[in-house]
Amino acid sequence: MALLTRDDLRRHSPFAWICLAALAGVAALLWWLDKRSAAMGTVAGIAGLLGVILPPRERMPHLPARLRRLPRSLDAAPVLATILSTPGYGLNWFHGANPYDEVVHLVSGLLAGAVFAGLVLADGAPRTRRRMAALGLAFGLVLAIGWEVFEAATGIIGSTTDTVSDIILTTFGAALGAALWRPEA
Repeated sequence: MALLTRDDLRRHSPFAWICLAALAGVAALLWWLDKRSAAMGTVAGIAGLLGVILPPRERMPHLPARLRRLPRSLDAAPVLATILSTPGYGLNWFHGANPYDEVVHLVSGLLAGAVFAGLVLADGAPRTRRRMAALGLAFGLVLAIGWEVFEAATGIIGSTTDTVSDIILTTFGAALGAALWRPEA
């Protein structure tokens, strides 16, 4: 059987592909602005995202069932998070007198919470929004602390106030995303 079939491609999210095209546009813009490293980092990000989106996970029996059942509409979530954060790195927007860092943490948490909900709800068992919010809260806290540890390890961490606000916003975003996301009917 072919690595990717027409059926595989039909299952893909058109919105995720539109987002990937927009991300390629961001890479081109960064290149045009003479931010070559940021542009190349964005291209590398596109390659990584293709590695997440392209595989025909629905017919890959070695993957966990929840991952095989993850709705393709959620493929856009990591692409949107990348589009959101790329200008921060490429144009140095994270370190200014602006709310950019806070918005990135909140929205990225929201997107991660939606994907988390997609994985949790892939078993078909009903869960209330309250239950999903509680699960998303726990997931978001682990995700946020993990990210802040990464920031500390790579030397990109801000002040203590920045770290605490990043954890709170990512955690809240994940809880909200998990509570609001519902599988397609």
